[in-house]
Amino acid sequence: MRRSKAVLRARVEDGTTYDDPSEDALFLLFEDIESGDGTWLVVENLTDRSHQTYAQCARQDDGSYEVEHRAGSADRHFTTTVLDFRAAHEVVTAWAFDLPGWQDLPWERLEL
Repeated sequence: MRRSKAVLRARVEDGTTYDDPSEDALFLLFEDIESGDGTWLVVENLTDRSHQTYAQCARQDDGSYEVEHRAGSADRHFTTTVLDFRAAHEVVTAWAFDLPGWQDLPWERLEL
């Protein structure tokens, strides 16, 4: 049986990638960040031919996370801050699996 192509790819700071990570796998990656194994995570939507549809987050010194999502073009790149890794996991997971609620956060357009 032939395996279909991956839809999502998670990438961590050391360059390791994970194709089609589950919610649990994403949680473990966030736990790694919390334990000091890297500071950021990117989850890409591989179905976008522009390769510019992704969610990413970075742990801040105070333990909060800056979370961003981009939907193609630079004018569709947004950022918000959440309090901890559990909230960051919830947002990134909801984005990755198109679950309701993540869009309701106070997103601000990111000016690059």
